Amino acid sequence: MKHMFLTGEIQIGKSTVIRKILVDLNVKYGGFRTYFSQDRTAADRGLYISRAEAKPLYDEAHRVARFCPGEQAPQVFTVGFDTLGADYILHAKDDVALLVMDELGDMERDAERFQAAVLAALEGKTPVLGVIKLSAGGWVNQIREHPNVELLTVNADNRDALPERLTRALQESFPALR
Repeated sequence: MKHMFLTGEIQIGKSTVIRKILVDLNVKYGGFRTYFSQDRTAADRGLYISRAEAKPLYDEAHRVARFCPGEQAPQVFTVGFDTLGADYILHAKDDVALLVMDELGDMERDAERFQAAVLAALEGKTPVLGVIKLSAGGWVNQIREHPNVELLTVNADNRDALPERLTRALQESFPALR
C-alpha cells in the first residue's frame, strides 16, 4: 500500500491534478487543503486552510499565514495548523475513502500536533493523496522517505496524463476506491 504525494514547481498543476482525480474517483474524501487569498499575487496575501471537501474560507479563523510587503518570510500562525489542520486529518481519516493533504511544506515546521497527525495517517489504512512543496525540507523529508509513500513529480510533460494514471493506480491499490 502506497500513499501518493505529488511535488513539482510552483503553479505547475499539482492541485489541479488532485482535483481531477477526486472527480474521477467520485468517493467520499476528507483532509485539508491550503490556498492563497483570491489575489495570489498581492503583496499582503494570506494563506488559508479548510477541509478538503469544503469551499475556501477567507477569514481570520482559517488564515495560517500572512505575507507582508517588504518581509522575506511570511508570518505563520502555527496554531491554525495544530488545531484546524490536525483536526481535519484526525476527524476524517476513519470516515472517508480517501484522505487529501494539499499542501505540506515548511510553514508547518513548528506545528507538532499537525505533523503527528500527518505522519500517523501514513501508518493508517485510509489512502492519502497529497502535495509536498518541492523546496520544503525539515519535517517534510519524513514524508518523502516514508516507506508507505510514493512521490511523483508533476511537470508540463506529464500533468495532463497523471490524473487518469493515478486514478487507476489508486483504484488498483485500494479496492475501496473502485
